[in-house]
Amino acid sequence: MIQPNPSSFLGRARRSVARIATWPKIAMWIATPLMLLMLGCASAPAPTAATATTAPTRAARITTALNTLGFEKQSDGWYLTLPAPLVFAFDSDTVSDTGRSDVLRVARELRALDVERVFVYGHTDNVGAAQYNQTLSQRRADAIVRVLVEGEFPAQRITAKGLGASVSLAPNTTEDGRAKNRRVVIVVQID
Repeated sequence: MIQPNPSSFLGRARRSVARIATWPKIAMWIATPLMLLMLGCASAPAPTAATATTAPTRAARITTALNTLGFEKQSDGWYLTLPAPLVFAFDSDTVSDTGRSDVLRVARELRALDVERVFVYGHTDNVGAAQYNQTLSQRRADAIVRVLVEGEFPAQRITAKGLGASVSLAPNTTEDGRAKNRRVVIVVQID
């Protein structure tokens, strides 16, 4: 029998096969600690837009809706001013068709938001007798309340008050100023 010569082709092939057979073992010994090290250094993935966003709070939903409806934030609540010329004819407490449509929309939205309290304040200019203006401002506030209730906002959650000419937005010395003072204001207070 012929012994393989270590320098022969067959001898060299056997040694190569033996070396190749040890590579997977060596690779495992090197790769395993390296992989563990890499896993230990890995940080959590950054939140995506879908996971970072949360449902808006009730207050945020109400704020967005009130802004959309035209309410303005003031120190003591959210105010929606309904200028009298757009809602009422001169010296009238009958709500115009356009005014009714707008107030119905407000009522439905406030009901859907489950707003707990609404205040309606009627205002006039200073032309005419103070008692007459007081009565007219109350009738106008009451007319808006009726439309809010027609829009299914609960009547027991509404307070109406006529303020006459006692709270002016503008000087009553000009027609423009008097027009600004003739208004109904819906006030919403949220917690």
